[in-house]
Amino acid sequence: MRYIKPVLIAGAMLVSSSLLEDDYPVWDGGATYAVGDRRILLSNHTVYERITAGVSAASPDLDTVHWERVGPTNKWAMFDRATGTASSASDSLTVTIAPGMVRGLALLDVTGNSVTVTMTNGSETVYSRTVNLNTGYGVTSWDTYFFTDIVRKRTVVLEDVPPYSSGLITITINGSGPVSVGTVVTGHIYRVGNTRYGMGLGFTDYSVKDTSKFGETTVVERAYAKNMSVPFVVRDADVDWVLSSLESIRATAVVWIGARRYDSSVIYGYAKDARLVISYEQASECSVTIEGLI
Repeated sequence: MRYIKPVLIAGAMLVSSSLLEDDYPVWDGGATYAVGDRRILLSNHTVYERITAGVSAASPDLDTVHWERVGPTNKWAMFDRATGTASSASDSLTVTIAPGMVRGLALLDVTGNSVTVTMTNGSETVYSRTVNLNTGYGVTSWDTYFFTDIVRKRTVVLEDVPPYSSGLITITINGSGPVSVGTVVTGHIYRVGNTRYGMGLGFTDYSVKDTSKFGETTVVERAYAKNMSVPFVVRDADVDWVLSSLESIRATAVVWIGARRYDSSVIYGYAKDARLVISYEQASECSVTIEGLI
């Protein structure tokens, strides 16, 4: 059982990107706007929509009477620490970041054929890894080979990133069509214990299903949130540290890794509750319930 505590990627930490920040025109305090006009505020890399017609010199992030926040720009969506938004490109996407000394990297909600991650320290390449997103999930026979929809890996977690304080990490997503990534998280990895069998994985759906008095059902599809419950064993010497570590991130979204073999156990979210029982002299039993972000 491990988690990656995110390092905030902001400003000059995004060294380069193949994506342009041109979703909409840049906001101009002297311009006249119609209802529905959208503009980019470069200071926080956010898109705003005009909700009243007219002129307003106040910055959209401060003027909630006339402007409404839409979301991050395409260039920065992958770093906004939220699910439900994504950075996308027509065929390939490349970004280079300078996060400082980190050990873990997670890419969530990835669409494409492959992901390549490299790290350079000065002129030297100190790390290179390519992950194939074509999994072959669900292909168990010739029939499923020809008729089953292609299922691709949507989660990439790397736990062996070398800890160079001045290293530059370059992430490239390749595809034969549109590519995207919802969330990029990099940071330190904290190992809190050994996951036991009995881990529970699931989701909570927020879609609305309504059945009329005539028996007709309509469905409005909405977002959903992953969740999991993880039982794990903690060494007796680590009991106080583990509890302190979990308490310190109780209000911080982190990337939880229940077990390496299951991508479904990688969730970006919060620890809803945790309970540790001092069961034995050398080891204790702990359980954590994780709620993913919507």
